[in-house]
Amino acid sequence: MAAPRRTREHFLHLERVAAGMTLSTPASVAERGVLTMELPAGHILTEENLDQLRAHHAEYVFVHLPDPRGDEQVAVDAAQAARRVLDIFQGADLTNPHMAAFFDQVLRYRSL
Repeated sequence: MAAPRRTREHFLHLERVAAGMTLSTPASVAERGVLTMELPAGHILTEENLDQLRAHHAEYVFVHLPDPRGDEQVAVDAAQAARRVLDIFQGADLTNPHMAAFFDQVLRYRSL
């Protein structure tokens, strides 16, 4: 049995997204506060989906793309991202739950 293929989450403009790509997070489009379209995480995009997203004025989605990096490079990249985020939040009060949540989100995004 082959090892599972490693993927990496990417935040892409819809112009760079192609049919066959898999959503890594739900794609939700709202207009004036009303949800007008939603596709679930794990959904494999079709041309029809892409046309619908464009028609609903979606701009970006998170998708999984193949990750050619080895385990060692992934570890190095994660450590570098963590150091950068820690530097950015150097003076922040991470005991504040809102700041801690923001820190976690930035760290997650920078580690993509």
